[in-house]
Amino acid sequence: MDTLLAIDSLSAIDKTTRSDYGDWQTSFEFARSVCQYLKSRGLTPDIIIEPTCGVGNFIAAAIDIFDSVKKVYGVELAPEYIEQTEKRLKEYKNNKRIDEYSLYNADVFSFDFQEIVKENPDKSILILGNPPWVTNSALGKTEGTNLPAKGNIHNTRGIEAITGKGNFDIAETICYALFDAFSKHRNTYIALLVKNTVIKNILHAQYAHPRPIQNLRQLCFDAKKEFKVAVAASLFECQIGEKPQTQCQVYDFYTRNYSHAFGWVKEAFVSNVQDYTQTDFLDGLSPLIWRSGIKHDCAKVMELSLEETIYFNGLKEIVDVDEQTLFPLLKSSDIGRGRKESRKYIVLPQTHISEDTAILKRTAPKTYAYLLEHAKYLDGRKSSIYRNKSRFCVFGLGDYSFAPYKVVISALYADIIFSLIEPVEGKPVMVDDTCYLLGFQNLEYAKLTLFILQSKILKTFIRNISFADAKRVVSRELLMRINLYQLSKSVDYSSVDIAPDKILEYQNWLCSQTTSTLFN
Repeated sequence: MDTLLAIDSLSAIDKTTRSDYGDWQTSFEFARSVCQYLKSRGLTPDIIIEPTCGVGNFIAAAIDIFDSVKKVYGVELAPEYIEQTEKRLKEYKNNKRIDEYSLYNADVFSFDFQEIVKENPDKSILILGNPPWVTNSALGKTEGTNLPAKGNIHNTRGIEAITGKGNFDIAETICYALFDAFSKHRNTYIALLVKNTVIKNILHAQYAHPRPIQNLRQLCFDAKKEFKVAVAASLFECQIGEKPQTQCQVYDFYTRNYSHAFGWVKEAFVSNVQDYTQTDFLDGLSPLIWRSGIKHDCAKVMELSLEETIYFNGLKEIVDVDEQTLFPLLKSSDIGRGRKESRKYIVLPQTHISEDTAILKRTAPKTYAYLLEHAKYLDGRKSSIYRNKSRFCVFGLGDYSFAPYKVVISALYADIIFSLIEPVEGKPVMVDDTCYLLGFQNLEYAKLTLFILQSKILKTFIRNISFADAKRVVSRELLMRINLYQLSKSVDYSSVDIAPDKILEYQNWLCSQTTSTLFN
């Protein structure tokens, strides 16, 4: 919807409904600046379409800027907004600024845009506006109904889809619907304000599921300045064309200065097309499997603090559990700041995710009694991953969790910091589920892996394939793209006090590893 800041309209819909719509109105001034930019690009549209038009700020701005506009189409779910938009369009029509308009009080997800295509086969069409800046999971939390049909649009599988990778922006679904509806109308130009993640996802999908879009541009603007929200967002431009394109040019909206291009280079999705070729030899498949840390979703029960010799949980209760189920824990914030000393301990009811926790009655009775006492918290965990699983279970647990040496990284920090953690009082240190790890039995191999991961060339490679404005700059997919064997042959070991034959042994070990068997 013309998202963000039309002051006179904000009272029309209550806060819950506005969240339900992802409704933050665009200011008329910013809408005008977008249209002025598009006009400078040579656009002379006959038809303006706004898929979620709100109070009509974008439509009004387009009519003011483009003298060529003859007809306007607007789709909007909120009847209060339709009324305000119609008042403005009636005035424009009475003043002969446009010939006609059509407003539809309808759900954008079920609206048939192909009817507009049929009505205007030879006209120049500009689709513009600001679709909702909200994800499907965010709407689900508010029990929002303004959702597309259920589906896994990114084709994520299994636990990845359940734990969040199946989440997507509503604007992304709207973009795909527009691409498909206008796919055969070659004189269609699209310009939408969306989050940068939406643009990235659209480009990523172009490889496996190409849409007929070309001349892709991303113009970054200051969402804090324009919309009073802390999110990375841009004006996304594209044109319906014959040949799908897989790269996008990035500019600054205010200066129009070119920054870089991102997208596909052969079979690799990269954040900087120009610089990627310098480090593309590192792009491949890691011979070692990066794993996530422990996921339990119940910190107040499962995570403990140690004060002198007494353990306390998050409820400030004194806790007495069996020693064999208690392990030192490093949180993502610890690892992101380079901390190696554990501040917390974690209660582990299993040694593997398939293990039946009922055996705790016999093997760890104090721990079992503690979990039973706090069952209302653990049984109340909302994530569907716990359904039909062993009671009190956790995830992100396997043989790798109990490896004595781990190379770890936090997924939540933009700074790429790898660390080596070693056992504490003879016990392996666990990390939380916002961290990734490689587990080692051999300390020397762990140290060498840390050394090559800290190399300058790897940092350059990561910069060329990662997106600094992503919610998680570091992902498992990114880490699994690092060919550690090639990396091990590309760094200078002169500063490492390890014999050359040991380095060669390590490289040969890396070469012999396969991701299908390691730590399974």
